[in-house]
Amino acid sequence: MEWYINWIFVILWGISFFFWLPKQPIKDWIICYLFRALFSGFTDSFVVAYNLIEYPNRFFPEVFKISVLFNFLVFPTLCVFYNQTTYRSKLSGIIGQAILYSASITLLESWFEKNTQLIVYHKWWTWMHTFTGLILFFLMGRSVLAIIRKYSDERNYW
Repeated sequence: MEWYINWIFVILWGISFFFWLPKQPIKDWIICYLFRALFSGFTDSFVVAYNLIEYPNRFFPEVFKISVLFNFLVFPTLCVFYNQTTYRSKLSGIIGQAILYSASITLLESWFEKNTQLIVYHKWWTWMHTFTGLILFFLMGRSVLAIIRKYSDERNYW
């Protein structure tokens, strides 16, 4: 069942790619995607190395201990969608949507943790750590993109 779930996410990612990429400003979405993939993979490497989370069924298990699918495809894409939906939002909308996106991901991850072998929590890690971390990641990514956008607009670089 785990491999079916993984491949369903790959297919959904492939379809969603054609929805978020053509939207303007493309440079913002590519920067957002790449920044989030890099940071997510880096952070998850530490979480896995400290044995807080394990991904028993993952792509490329002989190379990566992290979930390549989530860290390099699914989560960066969700961050791009989040940035697109909050592009013209005020602070309350930005925070509210970060909570909604994080809650959705956390609910799905909790279900996976209880019913599949896609993710296993170890030691003191709980769904609350995931939820809080996701909110912070969404807000941090949005902040970094806002700073880049402000700097590039002021300097007329891009």
